Amino acid sequence: MKRLGLVLALLIIAVGAWVDLSYRAARTAIAEIGSRLPSEEALNAMPLDATVEALKQASADCQRIESLKWNPLTRLLKGDEIKSLTEQCELIKERQKSLQGP
Repeated sequence: MKRLGLVLALLIIAVGAWVDLSYRAARTAIAEIGSRLPSEEALNAMPLDATVEALKQASADCQRIESLKWNPLTRLLKGDEIKSLTEQCELIKERQKSLQGP
């Protein structure tokens, strides 16, 4: 019985550590991506060359947001922030399409 209790306690500790590590990794990734994504106002104020370069960098960050969006634990813990960054990425994609032309 003691052995079962010990195994169960270690399992609970391991799951708790995994959740904590996942939360910290998601929080860090979201904060980094959020600080690097240009706002709509910043894109409007940039010259065309800088805008194109910023959109290229933002495209990679938006792909990271997509991967975070499909992680159920991350979506549960940071869903609102992921949603706002996804909306910002949609604006960036629209801006990219408008700069590329027909």
